Amino acid sequence: MSQAYKQVPLDEGRDDSSEATLHGENEKWEWKNEKREVRHNLPLSHWAWIVQAALLSCSITLFVVSMCRTQSVGKTDQIPTTFSPVNEAVKYEIKHFDLPPVPEGPFVGEGDRVDAMWEWATDNISDTMVTRDEMIKMNMDPVGALEITDPKTGRRGFRVAIEVFHQLHCLNLLRQANHKSHYAPLGGDTSAEPEDLHGHLDHCIDALRQFVMCQSDTNVFPFRFPFNDGDPWPDYSSPRMCRNFEKVREWAVEHGVERGVGEPEH
Repeated sequence: MSQAYKQVPLDEGRDDSSEATLHGENEKWEWKNEKREVRHNLPLSHWAWIVQAALLSCSITLFVVSMCRTQSVGKTDQIPTTFSPVNEAVKYEIKHFDLPPVPEGPFVGEGDRVDAMWEWATDNISDTMVTRDEMIKMNMDPVGALEITDPKTGRRGFRVAIEVFHQLHCLNLLRQANHKSHYAPLGGDTSAEPEDLHGHLDHCIDALRQFVMCQSDTNVFPFRFPFNDGDPWPDYSSPRMCRNFEKVREWAVEHGVERGVGEPEH
């Protein structure tokens, strides 16, 4: 039995797939066009936010770069410092000086109460001791320096005094010399021979002069009229950065080294 075959037109076999492909392509192009239209039709406020975000990013970047540059410059402009074992006790604080037009206060004048305050600040503070390595770290030559033995621990080291207590000693001597009629009869430094006392006072004045010029305090103070008489007086109560003296004194008391047997007086 013979079979008859009909030729199928080529177009009939791919009509459906072609239409599907064209339909898919059309949808794809329609979606792209819609996406472009959405981009172009964004409200102006959205574009403003985008621009602001870009500017903010640039600003942050520039800020970070400038900070890095500032820090790198700051490293080369650091304030030079000197080592001291007492530095570990230093605490900074803002204080206001108390200097009224008429001098008053617990450290002013003469008498037992005033003397007790100065003794607390200066006279009951022992020197301390440092190691050879610490001497070298402070750029001090240990050769020829007074070497001692701590009576409590037996450790060897070099006797050192803390500057602030020497400066306060000098101020106390100036105070006593200002009230010599009260203090000279009691003995002590003010009862020394005039030549010796003058030499001691000159030493203290120049020591304090060098310290004050070394510090070169840059704080400022205004002038006011406390007596309402048209005469301006300086107001020294402006705030300033200070080291906490009590903390330094506590360290000095804790690390004080008494004079040992046979140690020369100084």
